[in-house]
Amino acid sequence: MFARLRKWVLSNWALKLFSLGVAVLLWNAYTAEPVVEVGFQVPIEFHNLAPGLEIAGDPPAQGYVRVRGRSILLRRLAPTDLAIRVDLNGKSAGETAVPITPREVTKSFGATVVRISPSQLRLRLVTRKEPFPTAAR
Repeated sequence: MFARLRKWVLSNWALKLFSLGVAVLLWNAYTAEPVVEVGFQVPIEFHNLAPGLEIAGDPPAQGYVRVRGRSILLRRLAPTDLAIRVDLNGKSAGETAVPITPREVTKSFGATVVRISPSQLRLRLVTRKEPFPTAAR
C-alpha cells in the first residue's frame, strides 16, 4: 500500500513542482494588488411595503456607499452594481426609523462596505386613501 502511495506522490514530480511554482506566483500577484476604497452614489430601493401603505413625503432616492477591496476588482465596479435595499416588512403606519447596515447593500464579490450615508432613514408611512386601479384583463 505504501509503495502505491509513494509512486503516486513521486510520479510526474517535475510537473507537480512546476504547478506549485505557478500557484505561488499567481497568489503573490493577487496579494500584491493594492487595497483601495471607492465611494459611489447608489439608489435606495424600498422593498416589502405592506399593500395598504405608502411612504409619505419625499424619501431620499440615493445614498452614499464607500467600499473597500482589491484595485483590480473595484475598477470594474459601477454604481449600477450597488444598491441599498431597505426592507419595510412588518412596518405599520406612522413614523419609523430604519437602520441601514452593510447587510442592506447589494455588492459584488470582493467588495467590503466601509461606510453608508445615511446610516438611518426616518420614514412616515401612511395608509393609502384609494387603492391603485387594477388593469383590466
